[in-house]
Amino acid sequence: MYKPRNALLSFAASSLKQTLSGLLLSLFMALACGVMAQTKIPKRAQRQLEDAVEKYMNRNLESAFDLVDLALETFPAYADAWMLKSQLHEGRSEWQDAAQALAQAITYDQSLLRKWRENLARLQFKAGQYQAAFELIEDAVIEDSLLDVSIRFATQAVTQPVELNLEPLVGTVNSEAPEYYPALYATGDRMIFTRQIGGDARMTGQEDFFEAKLTPDGRWNVSRELAEINTPGNEGAPTVRGDGRQLIFTACDGLDGRYGRRSGEGSCDLFYADFDVLENRFEREINLADVNSAAWESQPSLSSDGHWLYFVRAYRNQEGRVVQDIYQSERQGDETWSRPSRLPPAINTPGREENPVLHSDGKTLYFASNGHAGMGGLDLFVSRRQTDGSWSQAENLGYPINSSGDENSLQVFPDGTLALFATDRESPGNLDLWQFELPGHAAASSVALWRGEVRDASSSRPIMASVQVLDSLGNAIGIQASSPIDGAFTLTFPATERVILQIEEEGYGFYSRTLEPAEGQEPFVSIELQRLEIGTVLVLNDVRFERSSAALDANFQPDLEQLARAMLGSELRIRVAGHTDGEGNAERNQILSEERALAVARFLVALGIDANRIMTIGYGLSQPIATNETEEGRALNRRTEIEIIN
Repeated sequence: MYKPRNALLSFAASSLKQTLSGLLLSLFMALACGVMAQTKIPKRAQRQLEDAVEKYMNRNLESAFDLVDLALETFPAYADAWMLKSQLHEGRSEWQDAAQALAQAITYDQSLLRKWRENLARLQFKAGQYQAAFELIEDAVIEDSLLDVSIRFATQAVTQPVELNLEPLVGTVNSEAPEYYPALYATGDRMIFTRQIGGDARMTGQEDFFEAKLTPDGRWNVSRELAEINTPGNEGAPTVRGDGRQLIFTACDGLDGRYGRRSGEGSCDLFYADFDVLENRFEREINLADVNSAAWESQPSLSSDGHWLYFVRAYRNQEGRVVQDIYQSERQGDETWSRPSRLPPAINTPGREENPVLHSDGKTLYFASNGHAGMGGLDLFVSRRQTDGSWSQAENLGYPINSSGDENSLQVFPDGTLALFATDRESPGNLDLWQFELPGHAAASSVALWRGEVRDASSSRPIMASVQVLDSLGNAIGIQASSPIDGAFTLTFPATERVILQIEEEGYGFYSRTLEPAEGQEPFVSIELQRLEIGTVLVLNDVRFERSSAALDANFQPDLEQLARAMLGSELRIRVAGHTDGEGNAERNQILSEERALAVARFLVALGIDANRIMTIGYGLSQPIATNETEEGRALNRRTEIEIIN
């Protein structure tokens, strides 16, 4: 899988030097063994090989190839020449040719097998020749434990392929230029992607952002270029908040070490831009200084609610080794970001991790790595955040999603199964966006959308309020501030789970609703909040009591928790009024309503509210607000009301 040029330049030169140095050392050791093991080699072939080595040392690789081929024409059984040819192909990542050449060397000099068995297995593994690699190491002990487990994993995986129905996106997104790094909106019908304009598909060209929309007939068509963000430099690896109102992306310094109109901390930095709903365009981008460092930051992934940010950081440690891991940062209440922390070893390895993508379910993380057991190169993996905040052990997505090459740029739609990725499998060097169905073990949770606006009940002016989705235990699934411009919000939540929807803002009554999985959710809701004034009455429909009892349910009480927060943040005095339905004895219902009001007061006091700020009263069945002839009406009549009295 191709990586944008600007995202890798920082380490390319030094990594190449280290690779070549290692290859040269390996070669000289091999030649020393070969000279002792082989005899009767024509002097002409020896001179040709010596010339090839000299060219190799001087980085003249084309001439080295020509000369080693001449040596092999002169003496085809020349093991040392086959060794050099293998090294040359390996330097070009031509794994199959490198494996074949090394196998030839061992054929002509069996003494090489003991020393070069592991390297031959590695080359065959990288070439996708899993069975051949397995036969080499099946009964042998090799030093590289990751290689050993990967060969065994891949050999088994190809015998149990997952079913895939791969197809390129239909529409105008794919073109003769490379397209990659898609970023989906939470609605699943819009995306921002990177297109490379001009140059070849690997090292040159201009990278810019484009937006595309899904039409009713299933076509992905480009709707606009992000001209307000694109520059003569390169922009890459975008991510968007679920509602599309914040963009985070990578920009790197140029050959002159500068960022153009931007300013940066390291060789590549993350930048953010908020969407201006009035101008219908993104504002000027700003360096995300809270997370950037003198290292290399790239490939961001923003959670659907915009609360969590995942990204890749790479740096060179004291031993000179490049460390490339996935980090996370949490948005704080003052809109800054927490100090980034590295994800645990269940995800990060001594190898290379990149391209994290958090699904809109908020818990399923896809990423690429070459440090877990895999098929070779960078494989795609999935890990899931557990209820205690830990991450599950990374799981390989399997074959043929993963192959002996590099896989990357995976995005998964809101349904949790339809996936999008970039590949050049039909046109080498020209990446296009394709889609396919994920197998069950790799799927994320299907999500539903909660979209709407928050407004003042009296003036209809938009309110910037805290909007959140909680699970049944009160744990936050998503949290977002509604827009001060139009009051809009967009949050996602698992479609198959019971959730609690809440909205609150200082000085206003709050909104709370428990949504069961089977209930339908309107495409767009307008929530009006009442100002808290003397005489304001709030109806709490989700105060949970034991059946026919004044004892509060021991589980999470969403309405009462919200009420407590509102009182702790103010000096409100309230009257708690209990109401029952019309079923049963009037005297018993009167007592029950009074006892329930007292239970609510005790709950609030236990959370730190002064008892002098709370009055209680019970009305029994005397003040119905709906008919008692239906279950729905009786449910409405069973309620707790909060009246502001001071």
